Order: sequence, then structure tokens, then C-alpha cells
Amino acid sequence: MAATETASQGDSKMKIIDDEFMVCADCLMIIANDDDSGLDYHYGKDAAERLAKIEAGLSAVSAVSGHISVGDSDRDDEFSTRDCDCCGTTLAGSRHHCVVIE
Repeated sequence: MAATETASQGDSKMKIIDDEFMVCADCLMIIANDDDSGLDYHYGKDAAERLAKIEAGLSAVSAVSGHISVGDSDRDDEFSTRDCDCCGTTLAGSRHHCVVIE
């Protein structure tokens, strides 16, 4: 999890805090599209509880280091037992590459 700097517009630089941030499909939809509508479909009455866990994970990252952005889809894992780095779910499934930037 080495921090690196990348060039951006003007004099400011964007710093990559974590280039190994892997998230579940639920978190990815919220990170990529700010869309939590799929939670209602998949979780029904438990959707609010699931959304709260995801929002807590997003807030924790934002408070400590920065912003989560969708990463390189070539680094996605179609099936993984790795915990989601955002919400912490331990359910196996797809994990999607994201980048935490400052």
C-alpha cells in the first residue's frame, strides 16, 4: 500500500493512498454510480442495514485518507473469499479494484 503521486492539472498533485482497495459489488455500485437502488431489490427489508454498513465504510475511508475511485477492471477478481475493504463483508463473491486517493 505504497503512496504514490501522479500528475494532475495545474500545480496540484493527486496522491494514491491505496492501490489495492478491493470492494464487493454492492459497494462498487455506490462508489461508481452513487446508486443504492439495487440494495432494495437484493436485500428487501434489510437494505437499510446493508446501506448503513457501506456508508460507514465509505465514511471511515474519507475521514482517514481521502476518496475512493473506481480502479482498473482488469484487476477485478471474479470470485474471492477476501473481505470487502469498504463494508467488511465476509461473504465470498466478486471483488472490484478501486483506488483510494487524497
